[in-house]
Amino acid sequence: MTLAFPAFLWAALALIPLAAVFFIKTRPRRQPVNAFFLWQKVFQQKAASSLFQKLRNLLSLLLLALAFLAATFALTRPRFDNGDTPDLLIIIDRSASMQALDDGKSRLDAAKETASSWITALSGAQRAAIASVAGKLEYHANLTTRSRRLKDALDSITPSDLALDPHALGELSLLTTASADPRAQTRILFLTDRHSPAMTVPAGIEIVTVGNDTGNIGITAADLRWDAPGEATLFTTLSSTFPAEREVEMEVISADSDQTLARLFTIKLPANGQASESIAMDSIDPGAWLLRARIDDSLAADNTAPLGLNSPQAIPVQVKADNPFFFNQVISAFSRADSLFEPIDFFARLSLSQGTPADTETAVCFAPAGEAPFWQNLGAQIPPGPPEIVSPDHPLLARVDPALLTFDGARQLTAPTGSVVVLAHADGTPLLYTISTGEKSAVVFNFDPSQNDFFLSPWFPVFVHDSAVLLTGRDNSFPSSIATGGELAIPGTEPTGSASFLHHHTRTPLTFQSPARIDRIGNYTFTRNSTPWHLGGALLSPGESGPASVTTPPPAFKPASGWPLATWFLLAALIIILTEELLYHRRKVG
Repeated sequence: MTLAFPAFLWAALALIPLAAVFFIKTRPRRQPVNAFFLWQKVFQQKAASSLFQKLRNLLSLLLLALAFLAATFALTRPRFDNGDTPDLLIIIDRSASMQALDDGKSRLDAAKETASSWITALSGAQRAAIASVAGKLEYHANLTTRSRRLKDALDSITPSDLALDPHALGELSLLTTASADPRAQTRILFLTDRHSPAMTVPAGIEIVTVGNDTGNIGITAADLRWDAPGEATLFTTLSSTFPAEREVEMEVISADSDQTLARLFTIKLPANGQASESIAMDSIDPGAWLLRARIDDSLAADNTAPLGLNSPQAIPVQVKADNPFFFNQVISAFSRADSLFEPIDFFARLSLSQGTPADTETAVCFAPAGEAPFWQNLGAQIPPGPPEIVSPDHPLLARVDPALLTFDGARQLTAPTGSVVVLAHADGTPLLYTISTGEKSAVVFNFDPSQNDFFLSPWFPVFVHDSAVLLTGRDNSFPSSIATGGELAIPGTEPTGSASFLHHHTRTPLTFQSPARIDRIGNYTFTRNSTPWHLGGALLSPGESGPASVTTPPPAFKPASGWPLATWFLLAALIIILTEELLYHRRKVG
């Protein structure tokens, strides 16, 4: 046994004056009385009980001394170890699977209760720290002996909708390095249900598992795509940990109202397996939707997959060119193919121009000429030649091989401050760049498409299409749902106008920049370049929905739990004092 504060044993010396009080005798004063024989009987009774009275006083003294010694010993903080106890770092897994219920209690609550019991047993004689992990490792309390602060840190840990990052504990490898002095080590205890197939735990971290292997069915993949106006296809995958085959009823409903049902279907799941389905949605509108499994299992977070279905909005476009024929042909082709363009002369949002651009919100400019805010210092032509790639990862080059372009008719010019140059001439003159100035944006092609039959090449419609998509934020590859913890670039060139989060029919405004990080399960709506974008954030994690993949042995070091010895000694002292109090009152009555 080790005493954390042995100096408190000196307090036992206070028993000396306590005992002296019991042995001090007071001499009664003599008083004259009228008749002594009246007191003689009282003296006889006193003499008969004096020995018993002394024994009772001695018993009281022993009880009080025992209570005092118990209280004094409690102050020394005794514990059953050799005094070389290391610091503790308690890590709580708060990933999505820790929301699973076992016997009506979540695994996260069970882990916090276990950690709280450990903290109580420390009794302020050992330092500990509290951390949690889901997408990353977060510290809630640094090393301290204050039990109240540690328990407050435990209470601050909330469940997360993120999957457990398999590499989140990697930074702790330095703390587990062996040391010659045991007191310099830090023992790390990781409380988790171990729902991560790829989880890597540095050597020295001891795993304490919580939860039971209860049955669960979860949506691990979901996507909703247009096939034609009003028609879409739903792709989904479900995983089951139930030991028997199950049929699950699925529904696609509106995220804003449970009354709008788009589709109801059934998926048959094999025992401890998964199943994938493609479901035709014959009549569905753009907006926020929910794919939901009608099942009662241990984890509710993976029974719903929010989805977004974005409207294929056409871009109002006009042409300003001396020879508009080829531009109009491109507009007509993409209007039929994917409803990209809608020709409008007076209220267009995008202009396709050769020379001076039209006064529109966005513009695709070929062969710059005249005055415009999208270029400066326009000069003479420069000799054609293969361009130099300045921004190799730019989306305008995703489907184009710049080595096949000669950029005939390019002119000397200066791109305004803030421009993103994609291709440049050998002398540094920008040949392809994007520019946002004020409330207007443009993609500038510094060459003449009428030369060298560029109008007839396949690159001309590709450049027009990709430039229009970039400027207006209209991207048909925008996903309907992504897994929590992921990041997504919102299409467009302007700042995000507005953003909101919808969960359980409650919409909350958000402040988001592109790329947006999705941390919560729910439906997200973003507005950029005046275009609304709907997106679902879902768990979509086979590791969180599936069974625990690793069987871990019990930790080599398991801290004590429950009340510390000091608490029991204080409780014993209190019981002894109450016993003496009862005996004292009985003596007074007697």
